[in-house]
Amino acid sequence: MKTDIYTLAHEVKNPLSVVKGYLEMMNEENFSKYKEIIQNEVNISLEILDNYLEYNKLTVSKEEIDLNVLLLDLKNSMKDYLKKKNINLKICMLDDEIYLEADYNKLREVFLNIIKNGVEAHANNINISYDVMFNKVRIKIENDGDFIDYNDLSKIGNNYSNKVLGSGIGTTLSKKIIELHNGSIKYANNEKKGVIVTITLSLS
Repeated sequence: MKTDIYTLAHEVKNPLSVVKGYLEMMNEENFSKYKEIIQNEVNISLEILDNYLEYNKLTVSKEEIDLNVLLLDLKNSMKDYLKKKNINLKICMLDDEIYLEADYNKLREVFLNIIKNGVEAHANNINISYDVMFNKVRIKIENDGDFIDYNDLSKIGNNYSNKVLGSGIGTTLSKKIIELHNGSIKYANNEKKGVIVTITLSLS
């Protein structure tokens, strides 16, 4: 709990510090110039607080789902968004149906968050693949964007993040959702460029 509070304070402090700085510089003449910036930073703070509240009451509702159906849904829903960003999303799936006991919408949120992090990390290509090992499926989401700083990589497990990972609370929510599925999520830098996110879940 202490770590969660520290994370929240750290994430909210940054945008509020920006607001404070612009308020100190602002007068009647330049009000319109700084208004949009201040509104944006306040919205960021509110979003972080909303995510934090969601984190503390987060639950999952599991049912049997087909991983391939989820991935196809993901690809279709993000097609226009990624096209505008000039990003290629490639999904490699097995012919067999892959069934999981999972919360469809929550798991979808995790994949969306990881893909959007890749966009923010200036990726040109995002590849999703998976393999089956005994009673588990290992899903890899790879991008060719910016590396994650190794100091930040070591902190992800403690609910920290850097800008390459997007919102720290968003990354934390993803981690908790996977843990509520009795799975694991790991972040690692690729050898040449980009980041690999590996999610391991149990098959139903």
